[in-house]
Parts: sequence; C-alpha cells; structure tokens
Amino acid sequence: MQLTLLGKLIVVAALLTAAYFSIRRFAPGLKDEIAPLLERADRPDLPQASPAAADGTPGCLDLPEVRFFHPTWNAQMGILFAAGGKQATKGSLMCRNGVNLKLVREDHAIDMQEALFAFATALERGDPHPDEGAAFVAISGDGAAAFLKGINDRLRRLGPEYQVRVVGSAGYSRGEDKFMGLPAWKETPASSRGALVAGVPREGGWNLVQEWLGDNAVCNNPDERTWDPNCLNWLRVLSPLDAAGLYLAEYCEVRAVVNQGQPVGERRKVCIDGVVTRTLGDVNVAQQKGGLVSIVSTGEHSSQMPNVIIGIDRWMRDHRATVEGMLTAIFEGSAQVRVNGEVFHRASEISAEVYQEEGADTNYWLRYYNGVTERDRKGLNVVLGGSAVSTLADNLELFGLAPGSLNLFDAAYTELRKAVVEQYPDLASGYQPVNEILDTSYVEAIAKRAAPPD
Repeated sequence: MQLTLLGKLIVVAALLTAAYFSIRRFAPGLKDEIAPLLERADRPDLPQASPAAADGTPGCLDLPEVRFFHPTWNAQMGILFAAGGKQATKGSLMCRNGVNLKLVREDHAIDMQEALFAFATALERGDPHPDEGAAFVAISGDGAAAFLKGINDRLRRLGPEYQVRVVGSAGYSRGEDKFMGLPAWKETPASSRGALVAGVPREGGWNLVQEWLGDNAVCNNPDERTWDPNCLNWLRVLSPLDAAGLYLAEYCEVRAVVNQGQPVGERRKVCIDGVVTRTLGDVNVAQQKGGLVSIVSTGEHSSQMPNVIIGIDRWMRDHRATVEGMLTAIFEGSAQVRVNGEVFHRASEISAEVYQEEGADTNYWLRYYNGVTERDRKGLNVVLGGSAVSTLADNLELFGLAPGSLNLFDAAYTELRKAVVEQYPDLASGYQPVNEILDTSYVEAIAKRAAPPD
C-alpha cells in the first residue's frame, strides 16, 4: 500500500527526530530553549495534584467561569484530571493555575459552533466574561478545516478579531476513531461498493475512509441524497455516536439510484452497512449487535487525529494568563495520567462523572483508553477503543516547535482540506490556510517558562 502524504511526513518527522536525539544538535532560538523538555516532560517530576484532593467540591468560584465544550473522547483524560470534575475542584491543577474551568459534554459539532458564536456575540457587545456559550471547544484536529470554516464565516461579521483559532492539543485518537464495516470489505475492499455508511462528512473519520477508498480504487459518492451501486455511499449524521445509534436501530431509507452521479430513473431502499464512529459507538456496535470489524482506524494512522483546543482569538489575547494557565494544567494533567496509576484511575472516575453515559463506569474508561480486542455479539474479534493524552512535549512535536520536527497538525489539516475540496468543491471554497487558524504563541510561552535556566 502506498503511503499518503501525511504518512510520508510522519515517517520523515520520526527520522528527523531520531537524528536529532542522536547528534544532539539544537536549533537556535526557541528550539534551543525547549529542547530539554523533550527529555523531561514525560517524567513524574511535574507539580503534582493529589487525586484525593479533587473531591468534587468547586475550588475557585471567585474566578470567572471558563466554559469548555468537549465531545466524549478518552484523549481528554488530562483535561478531566486537571479540572477534577465538571467544575474545577479544590486542589485541582486548574484552580492551582488560576482557571475556574467548567466542562460541558457536547458531541455535536454544530452545537459547539453555536456555543462559540453566542460567546463571541456577547463579547462583541462588551461583556468581558460572557455567561453565554463557550470560551473553548475541543474537536478532531484533522476535521478542523470544515469546522473552522463553518464558524469563522459567521464570526467574520463581528470583526476579524473574533475568529477562532487552534491553541493546543489535549491528546490523540489512537484507534478509538474508526471505520467499521463488514469483514468481507477488509479482505476484498471492492465488495464495499454499493454500501451505505453512516458518518460525519468532512470530519476526521470521513478522511480515514477517503484514504482507504483511494488506496483500494473504490469510488466515493459525495451526494448524501442518492445511492450509487458502484461506489461507497454516505448517510450524514451529526456525531460519530449518532452513526452507531442508527446502525443499532437498523435504519433504512429510500434513495434515487445514480450511476456516476447521473440518475437512472429508479429508487431503492438502502440500509446502513457500516459506520464511522468513536468510543462509545464502537463498543455499542460490538456489544449490542455485532457484525462489523475495524476496516481502518487511527490505530494505523496514529498522528492523524489530534484532539485540538479552539477558542475566540480576541478573548484569548485579552486573557492570555488564563489561556496559558489552562493549557499548563492540561499538559501537567496529561503527564500525570501517563505515569501515575492512581491519577489514571481518578481520571477514569471523572470521565464517568462528566460523560454521564449509562453503563460506562470507571472501569469502562480504564479499559478502552489503551484499546482492547473483544468478541462481538456475532463472535467476531473487534478492536475497540484506543487513545492517548498529550503533554507539553507532545504539543511541541505536533506543531513543529521541537527540534527537527515537522508541523504534523498542518499536514493532517491540509490533507483533509484537500480531500474535501476534491469531493465537495462548492463547499470548500474559502477554507483558511493553517497560518490563519493556528496560534502557537501560548504553547511557546509555556515552553519558555518550563525550560531550565542556562
């Protein structure tokens, strides 16, 4: 199988990073200052927050509330532990860094966009700490092009300073996001022709499928109103979890039949054959119905789907200390989740508290964080779950700030942007380049303070 552009960039980045560590040659400027962080950021010597201290009691209500909308995603364990609960708790890393963070589960991107717009509108009217909407959201980084175009086109009416920007990353999907389909598709990809797949178009999981189709010479039908027997077809949903829910409900609909986009004068009833989903969705499919396996996932594309944090540019510039405090807490929380079993367990408890999903207790989030292989209801072996949290060092690598690194976020963002332009040329006009939607100044400032003195 040929490597995609992103795959090639990831390989090159890995080789460059390995070379850097071998020869110990540091780049000038910022990269000189942050280089030692790549050796120390994953060690358990960061400022510690006691898991026992985060007892659920709000701890810094004297500070302005900072609302953070986020999906259900194990990559966010560092955020959840740093907050200590739905609202930043006494003794939590968030309170210790001066941030009264409030976490709000939201799995629908369109509702996240509305929350950002409501916040920006109140801000433009003169409220420095709006009670409406959200100051921050978290989404899949490789799907950021479509998300940001959707919201920034609206925010531009308020003024250029109200655009949203990516400022950091909390983690990665490492198998959790996947294209699930019939076992025959894995052996013979051409057998997926005529299938109906439920997913979120122009989002990261959709891009996984586009790469798989391209690698296997199977065409994609981008028209969500029709059915082409020679291509893969799509049922549009609002979130990856909705895709799994409709598969379990055995959803069907009647569509016009086309051949390479041209109507043939027929209509046909079609039902969901596969899904693009994320944990909880993959687990629900396997345990409640079965019959689908992982065709391709972020397990094979390990750097494609970072969880990225997005906020309103003007508010963040006006409250730089709060933004840097929030990111610092997240990075420290992620580092502790990675090395401290007690912290990992507490973060899983908080996941159950924040996500409020029936049947998904502490052990559920513990189990599916690393990913497991289980037998589904029909006896098939299915890979489920798989995510990772991101530290400061991981952010430096992701955004090309570490010595010898490439901007992997740029590569993922650009690759999906290209795929969208190819499939939906009418929708993709005006997609912003990375330099207009990415602001690494907050991560850079944290890195400079964290670097040891000369």
